Amino acid sequence: MSEIPVLIAGGGVAGLSAAVFLARYGVPALLVERHPEPSTDPRARALNPRTMELYRAVGLEQAIGRVRSPIADHTVVAHAKTMAGPELLRLPNRLDTGSDALSPCRWAAIDQNQLEPLLRAHAVEAGADVRYHHEVVAVDNNPDGVVALVRDHHTGRQERVRAGHLIVADGAHSPVRRMLDVGQDGSDLLARKVNIYFDADLREPLDGRKIVALTVRNPAVHGFLTSIDGAKRWRFAVSLGPGDDVADFTEERCVHLLRTAIGVDDLPIVIDRVSEIPWEISGQVAHRMRVGRAFIAGDAAHVMPPVGTFGVATAVQDVFNLAWKIALHQRGVAGSGLLDTYETERLPVARHTTALTVERYGLVNGKPGDARDSAIRQRATMFGYTYPEGAFVPDGTPTPSPVEDPDHPTAAPGCRAPHHTLEHNGTTLSTVDLMGRGLVLVVGPDWQQAPDLSGACVEQHRIGDTLHDPTGDFTRRYGINDDGAVLIRPDGFIAWRSPAAPHPDVLPTVLDQVLFR
Repeated sequence: MSEIPVLIAGGGVAGLSAAVFLARYGVPALLVERHPEPSTDPRARALNPRTMELYRAVGLEQAIGRVRSPIADHTVVAHAKTMAGPELLRLPNRLDTGSDALSPCRWAAIDQNQLEPLLRAHAVEAGADVRYHHEVVAVDNNPDGVVALVRDHHTGRQERVRAGHLIVADGAHSPVRRMLDVGQDGSDLLARKVNIYFDADLREPLDGRKIVALTVRNPAVHGFLTSIDGAKRWRFAVSLGPGDDVADFTEERCVHLLRTAIGVDDLPIVIDRVSEIPWEISGQVAHRMRVGRAFIAGDAAHVMPPVGTFGVATAVQDVFNLAWKIALHQRGVAGSGLLDTYETERLPVARHTTALTVERYGLVNGKPGDARDSAIRQRATMFGYTYPEGAFVPDGTPTPSPVEDPDHPTAAPGCRAPHHTLEHNGTTLSTVDLMGRGLVLVVGPDWQQAPDLSGACVEQHRIGDTLHDPTGDFTRRYGINDDGAVLIRPDGFIAWRSPAAPHPDVLPTVLDQVLFR
């Protein structure tokens, strides 16, 4: 029987990111993915700045930034009866979030079929064992570890693998989640879609617009159009009516539907292919995100409508949250209670974000609502999601829930550490750059104590010493006096804060509480 610290079921963005993050912390992982290769469908077309902060923490920001989606400069998300007709609704530009003051990172225009190979290469280079055409077909989830049966679809051979922990990231219809007997709650089915891939010259009906997604709805057809290559290759996700089946979408019918959606009766169209099975749009959240030694993440834990790139963002947040906790537990620095906080922290975020995307999907499809208010809530969710309880020590300040205003961050325990520009050895950096290591203690310029935190995986900095604050605004922004301190987690959340100098014995106790040891 093979043995590995972490087994990852699923090789999409969530699973591959988990492998990358674990490798960053020196935790060996085996990833198995049932498909023979990474996805070739663009699907998610961008990564938001908070997601890029997490990739920045493991040194991937520049590599991702060098890859450009064919629709990188497209900004229009709109609703109309036909493409050639007037727009009935245009949503605010998803990339226009005013994030400059909130993060050193920007939106990255990268398609999912560009991102997955990049993550795979980085994971393998960092030491992860990544196996495509392999699948977990049975799981025995024991208190002392997980024993999984893994099938090699190339050979048909089956192998038993013992793992300290299992990350379940095998997609929306997760077979492994069902093996663990974890159900889901959420909205009713919002739509069933079939993808029609086609080539056409749409310059005239586009009339100069660069469309990310155009939802069309008229008496004959309902669906949304997206560009594949930014030029002539397109995808139309058409809604299935009662009794419709993929087999009903003949070439003749597809051409008719497309001309009706575009609004040009004699438009030359070449059908490339039609997806073999329908896909569903819904908002579903798993009842649990931890079952014994198994942790459920990404689409296996929460299925969201494809708006705002929140599906990918929430998946990456999940596995980063999990990776540093598994790493500290594996190293014997943290107790098992730290792993319990994965579900405590991430499940409320999944519920909130899923509800937001269901609401936004309704707006995209022309339901009544305030598009501007929805965009504000989207921005707040991107930067301001909070953890009302978890791996941190409250300081008496009420934690905003489920999100806080990112323009007025509290820097309270359980909230994201606000972006603030500092200098280190003559180099400008952000507080975001303190992420991805271990715990980081930042103290004010008048801090006099020198607590012995050796062996505690805590990196220490003092403002005015190892870190310089050009604006002099760090302490105010973080809610501390000049002799106060903040403890920042590897994922950039505040673990503890003391406005004034605490007793020297407090910090070891704080670490015991944060790390559950």
